[in-house]
Amino acid sequence: MSKENKPDEKELWKLIPSTQGADRAETYVELSHLAYERGDHKAALALCQSAREIYEGLTDFVGTTKMLHVYEGITWSLRRLDRDEEAAYVALDAVTLLKEDDPAAATEMFRDAGRFFYAAGEYQKSLDCHELALGDVNPDLSDITIGVDYFNCGSSLVRLDKYADALPHLLTAREYFKKAKEPERVYRTDEFLTIAYTELENGVEAMTYGQKSLDFSITAQNKYYETWAHYRLACAQILMGELEDAEEHLRTAISMNTSSCEPDWDLALDAESAVADIYTTQGRTEEADEINRRLKTLEEIMESEDDKK
Repeated sequence: MSKENKPDEKELWKLIPSTQGADRAETYVELSHLAYERGDHKAALALCQSAREIYEGLTDFVGTTKMLHVYEGITWSLRRLDRDEEAAYVALDAVTLLKEDDPAAATEMFRDAGRFFYAAGEYQKSLDCHELALGDVNPDLSDITIGVDYFNCGSSLVRLDKYADALPHLLTAREYFKKAKEPERVYRTDEFLTIAYTELENGVEAMTYGQKSLDFSITAQNKYYETWAHYRLACAQILMGELEDAEEHLRTAISMNTSSCEPDWDLALDAESAVADIYTTQGRTEEADEINRRLKTLEEIMESEDDKK
């Protein structure tokens, strides 16, 4: 929206006392847009909630498009405030409202609820939502949308440690993403396939998808992706007994991680621990003990930070 077409916020506030019903709700919605754009997500949330209360109290029919707009404003404001689980439940409220008048919009809100639950760490609830979305047979859906539905189911199952169940979803997602020529989405799928096959102790398949992930991340020159790809491939190589190659990839992952702007200290712990395990297997117990001694300091810090949460 250009500055010329953007409504004046002061004028909108002046309108509030002289408006009522749907007109007042629509004014609140316009004000919420302005608040959201300037990053005041608390204000945007409050304004959308006020609009919702007005619409729900009206005896006249309020179009589903207007209500959907309000629900989207509430959910995305909550997301910006890191209140993911609340956002998910609001999205489910929208599903109840929309499922008869606009089934397609209701299914999209199921997808949103699933994404929000995933962000909140509620993986079973996320899976339930994505499975409902996947059950919506819509011939107009794009290959990307269908692929994302399968991917979201598969990644949720991985988070739930249901690795065998995750595989068919992830493999199907990969085919849709390939068909849509979406290499980055294929990479994300390959990463989860590597995790699943590693946990299932299928070293051959884990190495196959781990190498594909690394190939893409290097080609894309994405250092974050590459760091994780080195680590995932190393885990697969350990399964196959390729310990020297695994150590090399672990060392690369550790170096890239610690030199990044925001190191992932959980990754640092896991990668260093894997190196220590390799040394133990090779009989290099003194070197392994030295790594484990150093890691205790970091583990104590991480544990104390968790306790504060």
